[in-house]
Amino acid sequence: MRPNAPQGLTANPKDTSVSLSWDAVAFNGGIKEYEVYRDGVSIGTRVGTSFADSGLTQLTTYKYQVRAIPNVGDTSPLSAELSVTTLATEPTSVNVTESSKTLTVGDTYQINATVSPSGADQNVTYTSSSTATATVSSSGIVTAKAAGTTTITVASKVKPSVKTTVAITVNEPTPPAGE
Repeated sequence: MRPNAPQGLTANPKDTSVSLSWDAVAFNGGIKEYEVYRDGVSIGTRVGTSFADSGLTQLTTYKYQVRAIPNVGDTSPLSAELSVTTLATEPTSVNVTESSKTLTVGDTYQINATVSPSGADQNVTYTSSSTATATVSSSGIVTAKAAGTTTITVASKVKPSVKTTVAITVNEPTPPAGE
């Protein structure tokens, strides 16, 4: 006598963890515990019908199965396999080393930006509110073009609503002495 394979395996993936749950298996003599498998390897047992698997890699697909271990008798067959892909860490903020900078026409300035948390995608986009005053390259190099002010917006590429700004003031060059 052996119990049936667990049914109803579902998963709730996060960036580096997956929460699993399944339906309880009814069996004469009772179920002692459930054994959880990831990619064909046993990763632990649980008395209940849920399991949290952590320490995983973002944007990676894992295959899970569960089997019931009865108090008496043979273990159940493995459940149907469930493929689960972990998520990417959501960016929560974009940080820059300086929130304002004064330049002279012709100067360049490198904006250094990081995305938090550190596990989130670090790619950002840069846009200038006034390209006549200053332009910004895709790598964050600001070039001062004419006197005035502009705002450089630095946004997460994967979540553009997460952004910050750098206020740029551009001054005319000081004329050489004696003119």
